[in-house]
Amino acid sequence: MIVDALAVPENTLIEKDVCIVGAGAAGITIARELRNQPYEVCILESGGFDFDQATQSLYDGTNVGLSYFPLSEARARYLGGSTNLWGGWSRPFDEIDFEKRSWVPYSGWPITRSELMPYYHRAQQACHLGAFAYDFSSWEATLKQLQCDRLPLNESQVETCIWQVIPPTHLRFGEAYRAELEQAKNISTYLHANVVEIETNDTAKAVTRLQVASIDGKKFWVKAKVFILAVGGIENPRLLLLANKVQSCGLGNQYDLVGRFFMEHPLLKSGKVQFSQPAALYTQKIIQAGELYMGAGFNLPQAVQEREQLLNFSTRLLPVRNEGLEAFQRLRHRIPQAKTPEAFPKIVQGHRYRNNTSIVSDLGKVVTHFDSVVAKIYTKLLKSNAVQEPQAYNTLMIGEQAPNPDSRVMLSRDRDRLGLNRVTLDWRLTSLDKYTIQRSQQLVAQELARSGVGQLQLELTDNDASWQSLTSSYHHMGTTRMSTNPREGVVDENCRIHGMSNLYVAGSSVFPTGGHSNPTLTIVALSIRLADRIKAQMSSSQTINAMVGSST
Repeated sequence: MIVDALAVPENTLIEKDVCIVGAGAAGITIARELRNQPYEVCILESGGFDFDQATQSLYDGTNVGLSYFPLSEARARYLGGSTNLWGGWSRPFDEIDFEKRSWVPYSGWPITRSELMPYYHRAQQACHLGAFAYDFSSWEATLKQLQCDRLPLNESQVETCIWQVIPPTHLRFGEAYRAELEQAKNISTYLHANVVEIETNDTAKAVTRLQVASIDGKKFWVKAKVFILAVGGIENPRLLLLANKVQSCGLGNQYDLVGRFFMEHPLLKSGKVQFSQPAALYTQKIIQAGELYMGAGFNLPQAVQEREQLLNFSTRLLPVRNEGLEAFQRLRHRIPQAKTPEAFPKIVQGHRYRNNTSIVSDLGKVVTHFDSVVAKIYTKLLKSNAVQEPQAYNTLMIGEQAPNPDSRVMLSRDRDRLGLNRVTLDWRLTSLDKYTIQRSQQLVAQELARSGVGQLQLELTDNDASWQSLTSSYHHMGTTRMSTNPREGVVDENCRIHGMSNLYVAGSSVFPTGGHSNPTLTIVALSIRLADRIKAQMSSSQTINAMVGSST
């Protein structure tokens, strides 16, 4: 059932067995796994069914580090969370991503890829993707029928990297699974329900209840045996830091780790490649094979990463567009739009049109290339498909970011309309992050030239000006990182807050490292794993009694 918290009477006490905070990819996945169980589950979702500016403004914050997106545009605060914005590109993390690497400080997961593999397979099904296969050979026959052949590269130097893309029917979790949430007899989903306080016992070893407020300020309480925070890589640490009544430093923060190690996937469009033979596999944004959607690019094998002491990396190709058309699109993107769900900033727009150019500069480019801009508009109005295939492609490089304790989320003195401290984001990169991008592109260029399939013109230098287009991927990771050692992580290998009996964290904030793969599939896999643990706990009366006892 779905309930509007705006209709819940003031100071009501809602009692459940499991309380999930957040209805994004992680929260909805966990709830789906707990359907039809013999205990009561509730989900607390800040927003409603659609975008609302007042609710979205609760994300407002300050950026003090590297240039970053406005925080209020980096996530969606309504049912489905940021699945309302994402592209659904999915790929499991590589083996090396889980390993301790001597050249990568703070690397290594407390679980292995093989341990997560059964959950990856279940996540693949939950996301309605194809067969769990991410090597080209598994799809070679299918792709060959579509004239998408692999380039004859030395795969020991540069690999063909495959992604699968969640189909449009299941891309927006709020829309795709709303009926399930409404019909689940043991699940109550509360919309417009913002957690404003995590209340604990006197020792802060267990959560007793949550104070929840609707956007109009009315408050009520939720009591449960198990609590799960699933509100993203910025809001998860925010809620933990705000819970400072018993522990002044916040929950899980006895070693000053909450909010630290903020990681992104640095994104940089730089360099142009021209192929000497067809390369449709790599130059199409999305390849559709029946009901399966895929994408492809290049990445570096583990042996190369080890030899060169690089972080993980991949690159995809984008058609080179006319400067005037790009400037025209940027100008369109700058025009303030009505704050409606349809006008909500899209991640793809942020990637494509975020830039450091001025309006005057863009106007000049539109005038210079006026004929081509008009021709393109005319073609679009006529819905003509007679567009020439570009001969050159930009390389869109996606890097792993090394864990860095100085890259962090903190509380600011500013407060939102519910009285909570807003956040300050200090996003920082290290020399290893930039070295990985630059050296990896050089290795790709060398292999393209050696194999005779194309030439990659390098544009990156040590000059900061060549890095001006550096941006990020809206992937917030690492701020409640996982470790068996409470001095090195906020949650343990089971995603439970160290030192607490009944508070868990779900989502990419628990990632110790971020690899180069989109976090989607790993978020869902870890959420299914956490749901299994909760089910095992809830089936044990001894465990539940101990948890209840520790919270009194």
